[in-house]
Amino acid sequence: MAGRRIVYGAALLAALAFQIFYDGYLAQFLLVCVIALPILSLLLSLPGLLSLRLSLSVSGPQLLRGQPGQWQVSAENAAPFPIARLTLRLRLQNAFTGSARQERFRAVGLSGGQSRTFPVDCGHCGVLTCQVTRVKALDFLGLFSFPAGVPGLAQTVVLPEPAPLEALPELEHILAQIGARPGPGQEGEDYEVRGYRPGDPIRSIHWKLSSKYDELVVRERLKSDRPQVALSFDLFGPPERLDQVLARLWTASLSLIQREIPHALCWLGPDGQTNAEPVASQAQLLDCMTRILSRRAPEGKPQTAWELQDVLGLPRFHITAGEGDTP
Repeated sequence: MAGRRIVYGAALLAALAFQIFYDGYLAQFLLVCVIALPILSLLLSLPGLLSLRLSLSVSGPQLLRGQPGQWQVSAENAAPFPIARLTLRLRLQNAFTGSARQERFRAVGLSGGQSRTFPVDCGHCGVLTCQVTRVKALDFLGLFSFPAGVPGLAQTVVLPEPAPLEALPELEHILAQIGARPGPGQEGEDYEVRGYRPGDPIRSIHWKLSSKYDELVVRERLKSDRPQVALSFDLFGPPERLDQVLARLWTASLSLIQREIPHALCWLGPDGQTNAEPVASQAQLLDCMTRILSRRAPEGKPQTAWELQDVLGLPRFHITAGEGDTP
């Protein structure tokens, strides 16, 4: 805007000089035009500027890390002319990594019902927030600026990109433990007996009842939302390491969900307190992951040692960035 004002001032001085040294109709006409142009620009721009309403949105409530996404600024106004130029001051923040930065966004020729987009930074997992802290709208010549109403903030969750299941070979040990023994409090009444079907594991056959009924019968565990395994994970370190840990955690949890195995996600908070969230469906996994990503992850390793084996009484699979997962 300062550059445009300098250009207009130079044009006005030139018109005045032309009027001084040349006393003719052309000089008067040019001077009147130069003086009238800002007034005309302001009159044409003012209805659109006064009725301007902005909204801020995002291309999706959840995005995968590395997936392209867009923040979107939309305008509504009652005037027939577009908004010549908008300048927005943005604050972009990742709650999980703690990173925050200020940016400027400019939109030209934005009319009612139109929108402009700019990319979402999906380089790291976390809850991303975009907030407009200041809006300036300019007239057609860019000589006058007017403050506009600030739209509400927009938010999206950048979820981890799933890691290959082959990267978690130790998970099979946990599955073997679950198949070999019931979880706490699941003996007796949490089983039902049915006829043998091809593909049923040999260890599930109830031999005593099979001999009684003179046919093979198997014990089948009833579905329960009680966790049968604990997935603990490291929640500390730089963003790159956290992305790797969460990718492996996401894959392990989805694998258990697909096998209909309820489990618990466990981690140590910054104060060393043990957190445990039950997960039995993708919706619960998404809610839990959103809560995890909405808080700042500590950079240093917690001083408190893991005691989940005693607390939960479940088989535990501890997930790291790949340096060494332990069943």
